[in-house]
Amino acid sequence: MKVKTRKLLSVALVLAMITALFAGCNVNTVPPELPDANTGHANVNPDGNIQGGEIARPTLSGINSAARYRNELGLSPDQFAGKTLTIWTFWDLSDDEAEYIAAFEAATGAKVDFVNRFSWEMYEPDLIKAIASGEGPDICYFMSEVIPSWVMKGFLIPVSDYIDFGEVTIPLGTGTKEFFTFNGKLYTVPDFHEGSSKLYFRRDIFANAGLKNPYEMWLDGEWTWDAFVRLAQDVKEDYDGDGEYDIWGYYSWQTEQILYSNGANHVQWIDGNPVQGLDDPKAIRALEWERALDEQYEVMAPWDPDLDPPGMLVAGKIAMMYWGAWLIGNGVDEGLRYELGDKLGFAPFPRGPDLAADIPMADIASGHREGIAGASKEPELAALYMLFKRLHEDEAAEADYEAKQEAERILIYGSLEEYELAVEMDRHSTWNSVYGFTGMDTIVSRIRNDTNMTAAQAVEAYKNSAQAMIDRTWNTQ
Repeated sequence: MKVKTRKLLSVALVLAMITALFAGCNVNTVPPELPDANTGHANVNPDGNIQGGEIARPTLSGINSAARYRNELGLSPDQFAGKTLTIWTFWDLSDDEAEYIAAFEAATGAKVDFVNRFSWEMYEPDLIKAIASGEGPDICYFMSEVIPSWVMKGFLIPVSDYIDFGEVTIPLGTGTKEFFTFNGKLYTVPDFHEGSSKLYFRRDIFANAGLKNPYEMWLDGEWTWDAFVRLAQDVKEDYDGDGEYDIWGYYSWQTEQILYSNGANHVQWIDGNPVQGLDDPKAIRALEWERALDEQYEVMAPWDPDLDPPGMLVAGKIAMMYWGAWLIGNGVDEGLRYELGDKLGFAPFPRGPDLAADIPMADIASGHREGIAGASKEPELAALYMLFKRLHEDEAAEADYEAKQEAERILIYGSLEEYELAVEMDRHSTWNSVYGFTGMDTIVSRIRNDTNMTAAQAVEAYKNSAQAMIDRTWNTQ
């Protein structure tokens, strides 16, 4: 089997840099029943939405938020004639985008100007510069850095001013809806798909060792931190007897999921104000467990300068790793599914001991969100477009789409049950709040990497600096 290590590493580094810039056998067992989407998740905020309160109802009533299909929106071909909707991206127009842009133009009479003139390195600075000068697009893309920094500076217009999210028929992600709500305003359409990070594993390695794999343990309700450690220790192998393990239990460059999986977060909202959450006992316990994976339990593979974690998984050097959803690929000519086929499996990250019972899972949310730029000349048209693209033309079109998607979902995820699990993982995923407070990511990194102190000591040493980074952003309002 050809291992595309360099390709995987290149893609991985690009995605990691974008994040920083924006501060397998088929298993037909039915997964355990999950709580309703509108109940618990790891991004818990004691005041409800950020700064408290329900999402305010729209100030305009021109959009039929309750439409299930496009033909229920009540649009006419000359309704927005003469208007232009501008979208700024850092990618080329896809076939799907071209299709619903053409449909939107035909239905409304508006023109859509899809602009890809930026490299991803320059997207954020050029976008902010344009918005600050009163120019720029109507629709833009972002990640978790917008809450609260972009919103406080007026770089975004609330989508909930135009769409009533109490009436929409599109499914909404619980964690995403709460995270992108600020002062009772929602700044993106919090739809969910299968985009959260995942614990990827080698089915064949566990089968050869006579062990249940992580997905099977999750199905049986056994997937906890303790079970993860036991499994990672049991799967280690020294085949050639040279004293060095040929297979290690786990390796990853992502760590936020450990905090989330124990019901903790970097930032808590108390009485409507952001407060560092690193000295929360649940957070300290998570940070201590993260260190113990390497120092006490010895399940972490040593760093390989020639391979990234995905390459190590493909090469069979590790049994498990944690990374973004995009890494699974299309199953045809790229990604882990293409490289490993049925040998690839995935599961949520295991539960920590302090995660509330009504929270089914707590994985890292990822992917770029869509919103209305602060200098938009056509915010209502932008909101309409964002709703339009998420609706099928009619019931027949919806059925046809689902039929075409089924084979692709099985190809990529291994089974429809596993696809549905990926959707649930995204629905309940948690966004990294660090990037919305300038400089806090540096403090978190110091806490994690200062091995001259215990995790608890590092938190005590740096928690005031973390709060200072939060206050510096918060006091600009």
